[in-house]
Amino acid sequence: MIGTFPFLAIMASALLHATWNALARSHKNPGDIMVTAVMASGLMSIPLLLVTGLPPRAALPWLVGGVVINSIGIRAAMIAYTRTSYGLAYPIMRAGIPLLALPTAILLFNEWPTAGGAVGVLLISCALILLALIASRSGKAELSGVGYALLAALCGAGYVTSDAMGVRLSPVIWSYAGAVSLGNGLVLALMMRLEGRNPAKLLAANYARAFFVASLSTSSFFLYVWALNVTPVALAAALRETSVLFATAIAAFVLKEKITALHWCAALMALAGIAAMKMF
Repeated sequence: MIGTFPFLAIMASALLHATWNALARSHKNPGDIMVTAVMASGLMSIPLLLVTGLPPRAALPWLVGGVVINSIGIRAAMIAYTRTSYGLAYPIMRAGIPLLALPTAILLFNEWPTAGGAVGVLLISCALILLALIASRSGKAELSGVGYALLAALCGAGYVTSDAMGVRLSPVIWSYAGAVSLGNGLVLALMMRLEGRNPAKLLAANYARAFFVASLSTSSFFLYVWALNVTPVALAAALRETSVLFATAIAAFVLKEKITALHWCAALMALAGIAAMKMF
């Protein structure tokens, strides 16, 4: 069972996460918006770190590991968005996270889920997989795009675990969250430079949308980090991935993608999973 305030924080984080991904995907160059938003989030975190300072030394290995894994995942997501539809790539990327987070939470944190929690994780994951299967029948489903989406899912499970461990070792959780945002921005800027692109010019060319998207993504991440500190990892990860339900609504009403009865079945399945985790 999850407390009311962590539950609301994770659901708000899920909505913000789906929104900023949709804004990136709706742009003619979604990869550019994603990378500039991550760099902008890093810049926005500097004033916070000047106040809070850096996380303790014990948390640094987890911070560095999470940043490296997350940067790989972001690059994989950027490629997936250019090679397949948002409605297919996003559910695939999110579905693997709670399924993989459950066994790692047991091994690393000794967090055994309740019966309701385990059922909730499985129902939400199945709902996401169903959404991906629906999208594969109607959208662009290039095999390489699906492969990159799966890689992003694997990375997602990795950085969720790293962040959970790191934030629990940090007395000031906002210090850890800000350091992660700054680290992600620096690593992606370096990756852009190695690819022969100028990160400063890229940010300047997209600064308006980049900083708006960054404000959403940073808010989403900070809410999630707080929840990870007070909620079992697998349950928090599964609830966060209900962002796909919000993404489906955005795809239908904003991006004008087709919604069918199977979409609603997936939504009801996910809602049943949420209820199981909240009540049992």
